[in-house]
Amino acid sequence: MSDSDRRVAVTVLAVTAVALVARFASLGARVAHWDEGRVGYWVLRYAETGAYTYHPIVHGPFLFHVNRVVFETLGASDLTMRAVVAVTGGLLPLTAWLLRERLSGAETVTLAVAFAANPLLLYYSRFMRSDVLVAAFAFAAFAFFVRAYDTGLRRHLYAGALALGLAFTTKENALVYAACWVGALGLLLDWVLVRARVRDRSAVAVLAERGVAVGRGLRAWTRHLVGAVVGFSVVLVVFYAPRPEFGHALANPALLPDVIARATVGSVGKFADTWVGGHSHSYVHFFVHDLGTLAGGALVLSGLAVVGFLHDRYTGDGPRPLVAFAGYWGGASLVIYPAISDITAPWAMIHVVVPLAVPAAVGGGLLVSGLSWPADADVRRRVRAVDAGAVVAVLLIVALLGWSVATGVGAAFVHPQQPGPLVQYGQPNAEMTDTLAEIDGAVAANANAAGPDVLYYGGHFYAASEPSAAPDESFSEPGHWTRRLPLPWYFEAMGAETASVGHPDALNDTTAPVVVTRARNYDVVAPKLEGYEATTYRLTATDTPTVFFVRNDTASGAGSVDAATVRSPSGEATPARATTASR
Repeated sequence: MSDSDRRVAVTVLAVTAVALVARFASLGARVAHWDEGRVGYWVLRYAETGAYTYHPIVHGPFLFHVNRVVFETLGASDLTMRAVVAVTGGLLPLTAWLLRERLSGAETVTLAVAFAANPLLLYYSRFMRSDVLVAAFAFAAFAFFVRAYDTGLRRHLYAGALALGLAFTTKENALVYAACWVGALGLLLDWVLVRARVRDRSAVAVLAERGVAVGRGLRAWTRHLVGAVVGFSVVLVVFYAPRPEFGHALANPALLPDVIARATVGSVGKFADTWVGGHSHSYVHFFVHDLGTLAGGALVLSGLAVVGFLHDRYTGDGPRPLVAFAGYWGGASLVIYPAISDITAPWAMIHVVVPLAVPAAVGGGLLVSGLSWPADADVRRRVRAVDAGAVVAVLLIVALLGWSVATGVGAAFVHPQQPGPLVQYGQPNAEMTDTLAEIDGAVAANANAAGPDVLYYGGHFYAASEPSAAPDESFSEPGHWTRRLPLPWYFEAMGAETASVGHPDALNDTTAPVVVTRARNYDVVAPKLEGYEATTYRLTATDTPTVFFVRNDTASGAGSVDAATVRSPSGEATPARATTASR
């Protein structure tokens, strides 16, 4: 390894270390988002029952199986449920090193910095969703495949196949990644044919030459390609196979064909039933929302990507296949996701930002290359000789990196729950830590008592069964239990017994230490709960004010204030008892 490569390697490692620290710092401080609470709850149920089957509505099985092990090893908490995503997102900058044959040293480092510092990637690397996972695994697979091509080393092919297999176990849009790759390869081929025509060569002859070369290459790699496909398939079967049937099949191989069929054909059928067919929404509305997300969470990266793509395409000997491929990939993703998304959510743009980081690295590399200092032993002469372009480059780098860091720190640490371009509606807009700690204490104090630990009141929170045995996503069902999110995650982790009632008389003489209801029910509920302290929070970013009543003999009383008010969703204030706190 040359001195230059060594410096690049050390810098990429340093950037990765910073990325990991940024993702784990105060990782458990933010209250769980609805999606985090939903998947976390079912992971706990899976750990308790040992039963798992693929449900496309909550995406792939990766987090279920991996977080089950994490919870059983380290315990269930907001920190531990996000840890796997944080590690994966924090290690993503290392993939820049795999592309060093096709990027300059400055571009390689800039790519690592883009993955580490982009606000959107930082925020959702601290979030238990599968989007950063599928993006990181898919990009790693792509980088390994490129490295295998550049070096001829078969181990990179196998590593890429395993990474791609993991991508397919995290979220169904791994198929979109594969489709974008095929389309980008087609555009690269088209460019080759166009250049052949400019050079007065027959496009047919060039196409034939390329076909022969590809055929020879595939023959030389046939055995390893088959091995890679087998490795990819094994990953899918191991993750998608239902539990506990998979364990039974390992003990009794006669059961394997049925388990494999359920893991493969059965999963494809479930996916098609859930996601194939499109969504009825305004494409323009979703597209504008996605542009807003890019402006709020990836403005610097997007701007550098445009500059880098155009510079690489229209100057020098460009375009380089890697940069063009990634540009096509990112552009196609920007067009595709507004059409296939079922809700407007900032995390969709992760799948645009990750590929665009490559041309953005080229744009950033242009700035870094402007930092040239004349080799002159006289310091004063050297300072006078500083190129004006270097000064501009320094100012731009400081401004752009400063904007990214400030935006990322603000979103991830300062106000991670306040409505903004990176915060989706299902994020509770409140700091509930104190009250959750009080409820945890109340549940523990009630461990040997009869009756539920937590009682939900009202049709909004009513559920026919307690707890839900398996994923059930019929949101049209009145009083569906998922309207309680993210509370089921916390209450299940506490080991709380829950129940729900719909009539106020059911609250008479209740012994439950905790009662939860919508704020609009306060006047009905409060008179029946003497000796309880009430606190209200919004369970979503802009709506659903919810009151938590905790019995005084089990609550610590932390954070309560006198003469507070509980507000209904309409904003009308309802007088609260002196022991009620509004947060």
